[in-house]
Amino acid sequence: MEQLQPKNELQLRLKALEDYKILDTLPEQMYDDITQIASFVCDMPIAILTLLDEDRQFFKSKVGVSINQTSIEHSVCAYTIRSKEDVFEISDLRDDDRFKNNPLVINDPNIVSYFGVRLENENGIAFGTLCVMSQHDLKFISEEQKEVLKKLAQQVVYLFELRKANNDLILNKEIAKNYLTQMEDFAHTAAHDLRAPLRAVKSFLQLIESKNESTQDDKDKKYFKFVFDNVKTMDDLIVSLLEFAKSDDSLIEEEDIELNSFITEIYDHLNANSQSNQLLLSNLPTIHFSKLALGVVFNNLIENALKYKSPDQNVSIEVVYEANEFQHEFQITDNGIGITEEYFELIFKPFKRLHTKSEYPGSGLGLATVKKIVEKMNGTISVRSVLGEGTTFLIVIPKQ
Repeated sequence: MEQLQPKNELQLRLKALEDYKILDTLPEQMYDDITQIASFVCDMPIAILTLLDEDRQFFKSKVGVSINQTSIEHSVCAYTIRSKEDVFEISDLRDDDRFKNNPLVINDPNIVSYFGVRLENENGIAFGTLCVMSQHDLKFISEEQKEVLKKLAQQVVYLFELRKANNDLILNKEIAKNYLTQMEDFAHTAAHDLRAPLRAVKSFLQLIESKNESTQDDKDKKYFKFVFDNVKTMDDLIVSLLEFAKSDDSLIEEEDIELNSFITEIYDHLNANSQSNQLLLSNLPTIHFSKLALGVVFNNLIENALKYKSPDQNVSIEVVYEANEFQHEFQITDNGIGITEEYFELIFKPFKRLHTKSEYPGSGLGLATVKKIVEKMNGTISVRSVLGEGTTFLIVIPKQ
């Protein structure tokens, strides 16, 4: 058989097939539908969707034959992909010197007439064909039938391109997932490893402070307080980073949660030093949910509400729960300092702060952790706020 394709074109064809990841895959209904339509419209007993690699032609879909592949030296479709014609046709393979001794012609399935259309990617590289054939007897197809065959071939390429795009999406998601896992593992390890020397620094500082307590003046005490405050700030940041890194672990186990007592307990713990603030709960029900996940979410949102209070009034926090057949919905509203709309997205990013630590202490990871947990459960979190009046966080999470 003559050399049908230069080496560089062969490499491009193999690369196209590799991009589609279609060789040797199982039959699929959408491709079988196309070959069946081609067979019916062209009134031919055989219709095949072929893909050609270096040594063979693989039948991704077929009508009228039982084999799944043949050697490329017996392939009529190999000539089709080299043809410049819109439809490559051989009216009688038995009278063509290139094919008259082909085992597919002289033996089963005894093909006689052949009509094939190239499958080309967006770069014009032909990698396969959609073809129809007659058995035993001569048959012809009309110009209208040829047009339909070409359009069906285009649909095959569209489906392949969608397959490639989907494969790329899956691969990119897997890469992103692996990268995220690695970063979380790193953050988890780093947080643990950083706390040990920090505790050692604090312990030795306490020993030095105690040893020289009798000789300290006010300036020394001020310096020691400054150092201890910064050590605590660093430790709080590491704890927040650790919580952010391991937040996925909070989604595993679910249990019945009586929301009234659950949220009240979190509020009482965070508000232990004030009796003037208030928590308003609207007759909350018992739900089946991840207690750890919900605990992290409400701990951060209530802590923020207590922290970002208006200086001239007590804190009021209201929690409203609604549900339907498909989702849980939580609204957490406070009467704090509020947020301007331009910062609605920024507040959910790690380490992004709208105020200095001297104004409002914190790590900048609280809302980022909440958003991460909510989105891991396929939920959404949004914010409504008016500067100087208060803020409402809306959390919607699908039911399992």
